[in-house]
Amino acid sequence: MLIRTITASPWQSNCYLIVSDEDATQCIVVDPGITAAPLVTAELEARGWAPVAFFGTHGHIDHVGDAGILAERYGVPLYLAAPDQHLLTDPAAGLDPGNAGALRSLLPGVQLQAVEDVRDLTGPVAAAGLTVTPVPAPGHTEGSTLLRVTSADAEVVFTGDVLFAGTIGRTDMPGGSMNAMRSTLRMIPQAIDPEVALLPGHGGHTTLAVELTSNPYLQADRL
Repeated sequence: MLIRTITASPWQSNCYLIVSDEDATQCIVVDPGITAAPLVTAELEARGWAPVAFFGTHGHIDHVGDAGILAERYGVPLYLAAPDQHLLTDPAAGLDPGNAGALRSLLPGVQLQAVEDVRDLTGPVAAAGLTVTPVPAPGHTEGSTLLRVTSADAEVVFTGDVLFAGTIGRTDMPGGSMNAMRSTLRMIPQAIDPEVALLPGHGGHTTLAVELTSNPYLQADRL
C-alpha cells in the first residue's frame, strides 16, 4: 500500500490518496477538503493514478468541501455516513459561530458544488484493490467514521477528527457530543490493532499503542 498525503484548506486538513501497491493505477481518496481539488488533480496526473471512489471521515467542509468538484471531474461516488450528508450542502450547520465566520472571511463567497452520487457508509467497500471498512465513531460529529483500509499486505486506519496524536477532536460544535466521544474512545481499543498506523485528519500519524500510553483522553480516569 502506498499513501500520499496532501495538506489543504485554511484548517490544514489532511487529504490522502491511496493505492494498493506500487504498480497500481487506480486509487481511492480520503477527505478531499475545501481547496484540495487542484492539489489532488495535480498529484493524480503526476502519478498516473485514477480515482475510483472518494471517502469522507465526516462531513465538515475541511474534509469533504471539494468532493463535489472531484467527484464530477472523475465520475466516481463519494462515500459518507448518512448523519453527516446534510453538511455537504449546508456546511455552516456543522460549524460554531467562530469557524463559520472564519469560513466567510477566508473563503468569501464560497459555494460548494453538489455531489451527484453520495453513498452511505454501511459496510465494507471494495475499490482499487483495497477494502474500506467503516467503523462508526460519533462524537466529533454524528456521522464521524473511522476508515480501516486494507490491502493484500497492509492495514491503516484513517481517524478523521476523532483521534489525533496526543489529543482528540472537538465535541462542542453542532452534532458533537462528549458523551458519544467517550463511548467511541472506549470502543477504539477493541476495534483497532494497537500497532496499526493511525492517520488523522490533521497533524502527523501515530499508532493506538502510542496513544494508549500518552494520550490523556484515552486514560481510564478520562473515560
